Amino acid sequence: MAPAHQPLPPAARPRAIASGAAVRLRPRVLALLTAALLAGALPAVDADQPPPAGPSAALLVPVSHAVLQDGFASARIFTGRVEAKRLSRLGFERAGLLEEVLVREGDTVPAGTVLARLDPAQLAARREELAAALATAEAELALAEATAARFRDSVQDGAVTRQALDEAVEGARAAAARVRLARARIATVDVDLDKSALTAPFDGIVTDRLADEGEVLAAGTPVLALQEQAPPEIRIGVAGPLTHRLTPGETYSLGLGNGQIQARLRTVLPRRTATSRTVDALFDPLFDPVDAAHWPRPGELVRLTLSEEVAEPGLWLPLAALSSGERGLWQALVAVPADTNSDAGRGAGLGASHRLEPRPVQVLELRDEHAYVSGPIAAGEPVVTGGLQRVVAGQLVRITPTADSTPPDAQVAQGTPDDARLADRRPEAR
Repeated sequence: MAPAHQPLPPAARPRAIASGAAVRLRPRVLALLTAALLAGALPAVDADQPPPAGPSAALLVPVSHAVLQDGFASARIFTGRVEAKRLSRLGFERAGLLEEVLVREGDTVPAGTVLARLDPAQLAARREELAAALATAEAELALAEATAARFRDSVQDGAVTRQALDEAVEGARAAAARVRLARARIATVDVDLDKSALTAPFDGIVTDRLADEGEVLAAGTPVLALQEQAPPEIRIGVAGPLTHRLTPGETYSLGLGNGQIQARLRTVLPRRTATSRTVDALFDPLFDPVDAAHWPRPGELVRLTLSEEVAEPGLWLPLAALSSGERGLWQALVAVPADTNSDAGRGAGLGASHRLEPRPVQVLELRDEHAYVSGPIAAGEPVVTGGLQRVVAGQLVRITPTADSTPPDAQVAQGTPDDARLADRRPEAR
């Protein structure tokens, strides 16, 4: 008798069912795959996917072929200041109480105008005292002279001795001396009274008020500042041997603000200042002396540009061609021919022809957006002139020539290698 059918355990039922389903579906799946291969349906499934990526084109960088020079004309800029020919800090010659100030800042005053006064009360009382002393001295002189005259007549009659006459004559002389002394003392007080009034020594403009009414001033304390109402002069300190290029009487173009003015060199002082070690050159600006509105104002800064030849081999590069190198030096990237058959070359982009090689350079001069540098760069070598943020040393690239990097001769040097135009190209400034 056949054994009875034993039911499967519950845990084994799903596996058996799945196995049976797989057995039942495999012929259908094989049939569908066969039909798809025959009908060309499988390629259509991958039509939306991109083809396998191939090598991309190498990066194109702009270069300029190096043009070496034996040197360059360095423009040295010296800064000076516009100064008034006369600027006085006015004060009283004597001490006293400041009673009144008669002018304000900005007032134009002619020479001799009274600007301020001291309290004259003490001097007026002193003068009255001396006037009384003078009257006494004059009375004593009149009495002495009358006595001497009578004694002269009496000596001939024998009524008065000659000794008495001599005493009368000398007494008259002493009285006359006391009169002169009293008058001199009054004159001294009158001078002090005159000096109690502060007057303008020349035509000018009041530029500063340094004291107010009610202050007790010592002798010489400044009260007002007076600037001469006349064309100003320009003082510029010139350093180094360039002072020999200045010729008195010649006209020079000076920078003032955003413009230029013409000025005639009056003199070069025959001494060098101890602090700045410069020689002062004095210029007279060429302006209409009547048209004061167009005079440069004292205190404004003026620039004098002098050129000197610097015999230092190098080349001009745009600032965009410089980057920070090792040990704080500047560097430029030179494109040298690359070996595209090497392993590194075979892994580069399409069309790669040059490899970027860093060269350390020294910045000697700045002109606007260019720098004159010296370093191991040969004539004709292509130097990368831009886009340094996209490339690194050793990268294989394509190159495209750009215009010559030499700046126009008319440009003027405006700084030193430590100028902010270079500072913002250092990594820490980015």
